[in-house]
Amino acid sequence: MALVSDHPDTPNPSPVQTIPAERVWEMLKAIDIAMLVTGSAEGLRGRPMSTIPALDKGVIYILTEANSSAAREIEAEASVFLSYQGKGDHLALQGRATVNPDKELVKDLWNPGAEVFWPNGPEAHDVVTLVIDPGHVDIWDGPGLLAGLASLVKGAVRKQSPDLGTRGEVDL
Repeated sequence: MALVSDHPDTPNPSPVQTIPAERVWEMLKAIDIAMLVTGSAEGLRGRPMSTIPALDKGVIYILTEANSSAAREIEAEASVFLSYQGKGDHLALQGRATVNPDKELVKDLWNPGAEVFWPNGPEAHDVVTLVIDPGHVDIWDGPGLLAGLASLVKGAVRKQSPDLGTRGEVDL
């Protein structure tokens, strides 16, 4: 069963709205892992990556190794796609990325999660920062699993459309 459709004959659970940018940044901060999709000679390639949203800079950071496929592919083609899924929240973000080799930036962004992947610290590895400048974001700000299920059951019993949250979009 499709819950959201762009097909003209299928009703959507809610009309598409403009979502405030501040809400989008809150959602990005609440969801640690995103699927980063890049282009390569073989086509699109996705991989889960931990993201570091920085509202004050208007960018999203990702730490990776300089020789990683993500860094190599971004150097060849800057267009990227990030897909986030949280507890009822979903974001699909298009953006442009660059590879920043600045070791001071890596140190500023270093965190316990990075330490898990690079236990000898940022100096012992060729860690770089992917800097994503977000563009268009499509959002489904949903009610969460239990509230969503309750709304579906309530809607079925009352023969009404369930409240499945807000669909929206914004250009960051």
